[in-house]
Formats: sequence, structure tokens, C-alpha cells
Amino acid sequence: MIDIKPKIHDSNTLEFKVGFLPNDGVTYNDFYMNTWIYIPEVLDVNRHTYSKDTFYCDTLSYLRLITPSYQLRELTDAHSLPFTRLRQACLNPVNENKEFETEVKMYASIVKSSVRDAYMKITQQPNEETRQSLACDLVEQAKTVAGMYRSLCPLLLEDERGADVAVFYDFGDEFISNILEQHLGRIVNLLKPRESSSGGLLLSMLTQLLDSEHKYRKRRGFIEVEDNSRDDNRQFVYRASLLKKYIESNLYLPTHKRRNTVFLEQVAFSLAAGVSMVFATVVSFAFQQTYGNFTLPFFIALVISYMFKDRIKDLIRNYFANRLGSRFYDYLITIRVGLRKIGWVKEGFDFVSPKDVSKHVYEKRARKNLLVVNRGVDEQVIQYRKYVHLKRKEVDKLSAYPINGINNIVRYNLAGFMRKMDNPKVPLYVNNGDARAHFTSGDKAYYLNFVIQCKYEDKSEYKRYRVCLCRDGIKNIEEKEQ
Repeated sequence: MIDIKPKIHDSNTLEFKVGFLPNDGVTYNDFYMNTWIYIPEVLDVNRHTYSKDTFYCDTLSYLRLITPSYQLRELTDAHSLPFTRLRQACLNPVNENKEFETEVKMYASIVKSSVRDAYMKITQQPNEETRQSLACDLVEQAKTVAGMYRSLCPLLLEDERGADVAVFYDFGDEFISNILEQHLGRIVNLLKPRESSSGGLLLSMLTQLLDSEHKYRKRRGFIEVEDNSRDDNRQFVYRASLLKKYIESNLYLPTHKRRNTVFLEQVAFSLAAGVSMVFATVVSFAFQQTYGNFTLPFFIALVISYMFKDRIKDLIRNYFANRLGSRFYDYLITIRVGLRKIGWVKEGFDFVSPKDVSKHVYEKRARKNLLVVNRGVDEQVIQYRKYVHLKRKEVDKLSAYPINGINNIVRYNLAGFMRKMDNPKVPLYVNNGDARAHFTSGDKAYYLNFVIQCKYEDKSEYKRYRVCLCRDGIKNIEEKEQ
């Protein structure tokens, strides 16, 4: 199956986290994801102003393994696979430093994913008492998990490897501490236990854990977030970013990207050169037979034939380039870990006419506003195609943990779409029924629509997301059922 999670990455960047989950027991799975981006005509983004190269420059796409899925309460069990493997790695002989580093990274990544999922479950729960109960569970379980990780420190102190492995352990410890502290802060901000009559237990647990974590960080010398930081907490953010990239580095997949139609392009361009040369040669021979060599008419015909030759070659090159671009993929991305090839991804970009999209896409777009439709102005439509081929058995061999599939994180930088937008604020007069001058302002917003088709096995489903943005950046994204 294909799982899509959209979010706003920053003020100018939209992110789609796409999970490709191959079926168990099969040799390989093929996934197709077609995205149509509907752009208002007023933004002046079209095939003449926005090229294929610009799109790929504005789009960042990378692949990583899906973090093994564990609930936070499962990690509190000392017999769970992540903790068992981490503890065993602590006891391994000197020459297994790399294995210990890998297990620290995987354990910390799983803890982060589990804490995040537990927190998201709280935010999605409408009942306040249930949310506080879930928050108490999260606090208690997170405390236990962090304590289990830190209980391994004495094993490392007794180890001959000493500082060689302690540095990896410390990186994991600091990362887990950051995750724990920041999510506890979010719980405080979300549930506000001090203002709740039923928040006494949660407040007590949060106070105790936050205080102990603060003292632990001081003792270990970890960089802390400060209210009146001299550098605006720049060092903490930088350090936290480095830790995140380091801990999750074993999940990222190395890729090799190259153009997909290099051979076909060269064949097509050779044909274009051949056709244009045939035209020039035929004209030259015809005038030579009629007027002879070294005559003025023959000289003029020769010059004109070569002028048309170059134009014909360019026209045919452009024709083939457009035809190849619309029928084939632009790039082939090979996914290879060491000598093991686990699959590949193909991607392509084109502008398409709104009249050429399928009936299902047209219906999902649901362009029903008569003020827009009756103007007779079409939207510009970008089609971004992706074809993913995964070898299930090769994916399973990458880790001792159960790997459900891969995530493709795609980020669209929309800054180029905002260049010709009007001012983000429009002055407005408020009429309260009297003659007092009262002015306010309104947002000048534009809307992009993403219609995404997901195809796998014999199934096909469509999703639509509407993105609100202005010249200041992206305001929100919402999924539209219709």
C-alpha cells in the first residue's frame, strides 16, 4: 500500500512523507504515484516560465527505511527486541564497535518514533480526561525507557573498549534526552495541567520527570534550551540537528540518480541531425544540377539550405524531447545498499492540459466555484509521475528488525510560485452600523490543489490536498474529500 502524510516543513516548503509498503511473501512490488498540481493562472507559472530543471531544483526527494514500529509500552519490556539487541551489543567483544554503534542508532530512532506516535495519539483524542490519562502513560513509559537505556552505562564502564564505545552511547543518550524533554514540553503546552482541575497527577509526574531530566542534563554537560540565550539557542538547535542526522543515518538509503532516457535522446537527436542533413543535401544537389557549380544561385541556395537545416534540426530535437518527456521518465534512481540492489525509482515531470487529465482526476479536483469557472480561465497543471519498484526479500535482509517498507520524503519549495503574488495583507473597512472609522486587514490568499493517484497491485485511489499560501509563505494544508 501507499501511505501519504503531508505537512508544512517551513514557510516556503511543503512536505509529503510517502510510505511504500510492499506485501510479505512476494518477490517484488510496483507502486505508481501520479501527482497533478493545479496552479492558478494569475501566478504565471507555466511551461514558458517554469522549466523542468527548475522543478527538480525546487524539489528535494530522499529515501529512508521506515523505522521499525513499536509502541512505547512495548519498549518498557526488558525482553523487547530493541533493548535485547542493544544490551547484547554492549557485551560483545572489542572488534564489534560498529555493531554497537548501529544498535544505539536503531534503539534511539525507535524511541523517537514511539514517543512521537504516543504524543500524536494524545493530540487526536477529543476527550480531556482520556488525553490526560494517555499523557500520564506516556510520561511513565518514557521515564522507564530512558532509565533502561541509562542502566547500560555500567556495562560500558567495565568494557575494555572504554571511550571507543562511550562516545556512541553518549550520542544516543543526549538524543533520547532531547526527544523526551521536548515532548514533555509539548504535553505541558497542550494539556495545561496547572489550569485543569483533573490535572494534579499529570502535573506531579511532569514536574518530577522534568526536574530529574534537568539535573541529569546538567550533570552530563548536555547543551540546554535557555530563555534568554545569548545566541538564541543556536548551539542547541545546531547540535540537535546533527544528532538527529547521525542517529537516523542508518535508516537513509544511498541512491544513484541518472537520466533515464539518455540512449533514446541520443538516438532521437541523431535522427534529427540526419533528417536536417538530408534536406540540406537534397537542396544542394538540386540547385547544383540546375545551375552548376560556382554560380550565384547555387551559393544562395546552399546558404538558405543550411539555415533551414539548423532550424529543422532544432524543431525535430524539441519535438522528440517533448515526446520523450511526456512518455518516458526523466530520471532513474537506483537504490543500492553495498552490493545489494533493493529497487529503483523513476520520476518524470510535464505540464499537461486540463483537458487531457483523466475523468477521475477531473472529478477529484472538483472545480465548482462559478466565479472562477465562468471566467473561462484554465488553471495550469503540472504532472509529477513516480514509479517505485521494490524487492521485498532484499528489503528484509537490510536489518534484523521488521522493516515494513521505505519512506520517500518529498519536499516542494513553492517560493517560485509566490514571486508574483500581491501584498499578503489587504486593508479593509469594518462597518459597525455607525460612522466611526474602523479599519482592519484581511489575508490575500491563493490556493494550490494537489490531486494524487496511488496505484499498487490492482488498486487505485485518489487523494486531494488544498494548500493555502500567500506571499509570506504557506498558511495551511488540508485534505479534501471532494
